[in-house]
Amino acid sequence: MKKLALFLGSLLVVGTAVQAKEIVAPVEVSKEVVVVAEPVVEEVIVTPAFKPTGYIGVEFRGYGKTEGHGDKQQGYDNANGTVDPNVSQDEWNRGRNNYSRLETTFGVQATENFSFEGRIRDFNSLEKNDDSYVNKKDGTETRLRAYYQHNEWFTSRVEYFDEVDNTQSLEYQARFTVYQNKGALLSKLLLAPKFYHSFPSNGGSDYTNTLGMDIEYAGNLPLGFTWDGTIYLNQNFYGQDYYTGVDKATNTLTGSKDKEFTVNWELYLYRTFALYTTDNYGIDLNFEGGYDPYVFGQYDRYTKNDNDVVSKSDKDNYSLYAKFTLDGVYNVTESFSVNAGVGAEYRNWDNINQNSASDWRWQPFAFVGMKTVF
Repeated sequence: MKKLALFLGSLLVVGTAVQAKEIVAPVEVSKEVVVVAEPVVEEVIVTPAFKPTGYIGVEFRGYGKTEGHGDKQQGYDNANGTVDPNVSQDEWNRGRNNYSRLETTFGVQATENFSFEGRIRDFNSLEKNDDSYVNKKDGTETRLRAYYQHNEWFTSRVEYFDEVDNTQSLEYQARFTVYQNKGALLSKLLLAPKFYHSFPSNGGSDYTNTLGMDIEYAGNLPLGFTWDGTIYLNQNFYGQDYYTGVDKATNTLTGSKDKEFTVNWELYLYRTFALYTTDNYGIDLNFEGGYDPYVFGQYDRYTKNDNDVVSKSDKDNYSLYAKFTLDGVYNVTESFSVNAGVGAEYRNWDNINQNSASDWRWQPFAFVGMKTVF
């Protein structure tokens, strides 16, 4: 009986120990992993506040004598066609020899949509006996332009022009950019319907009203050449009549007209040859040339002076030129530069009639200038 009691007691102790072990054994519990996302910070692009910008440039240019120029040619008065021993006049490129031009240019982008620019040219004769020359280049020419950009393809432009002879004009253009492709053969095409009005210097009735359109174009050519120009389509209305014929039997002007349709065509080629370049210095050989302009008129014109001498102006004429300059530039700072150079222009200065244009001559010039941007 004692052995049985001991055996049963042992089983009880072992069972209790096993039960206790099951109770205290750790229980594995699955845990859910919670991922906390970082807050997304939106990138805010801050557009810089608009700041007005602009430029100012000044250039002095001196022109010499045209090749073949007959200085002090006596006994000819171009104004009335009579002999006058007291008058001296240029033989080639009359009135545009030995003179200087001081040119001031400026422009400001005042707002994101509004800008204006100006050009003032002051011409002065450099002839020693200045008073004896007629038609000398002398006086001031002013051109002011204001632009308002309505959107990417439409801009309004107003221009005021005061010529050397004090004739003034106003013009409005609605400028539409209809094509752009930078680097292409045709890189830009712009159409500009316009209205133009000129005021004669004497305030009389010899004014001109013009309705028309300008076609501006630009592009790129092989071998580094670029080209641009403008076609001017003008329907002109004149305050005074002009004459389109002459009765040779009676030396009387005929064919009175007060309006005319004309086409002026400008075409220019450009090429720059960089000869020497560093960070601050540059020396270039520049070429420029073309039609400046080619004029297609509706009628020939006849005029008569006080001595009943009749002169004819052909309806079609052109001026063709080539210009070469050697130009050096020094960038003093990022916003200020100076330049100087010499050059020559080859042009049919006097005879511009379409059927007989001739007598191309060289005219040398030199220049020095500066430009600053802000």
